[in-house]
Amino acid sequence: MRRVLSHRKILGVSENVALKDLKTVYRNLMKEWHPDKFHDNHEQKTEAEEKSKKIIEAYHFLVSIAPETK
Repeated sequence: MRRVLSHRKILGVSENVALKDLKTVYRNLMKEWHPDKFHDNHEQKTEAEEKSKKIIEAYHFLVSIAPETK
């Protein structure tokens, strides 16, 4: 349960988020934190890589447990 809560917190979604809305949130966060966006600053690019990995992991986990996918 703690893992579910932490993934929801990363994406900033509520407990009863629809799969469609989850996908929209995921895409918007990836647009914001994509590492290619920070090609000028190495430090920011590294931070964006870590953040995007967390976003991707959280999204895939929440999709896997969503009622619509079962």
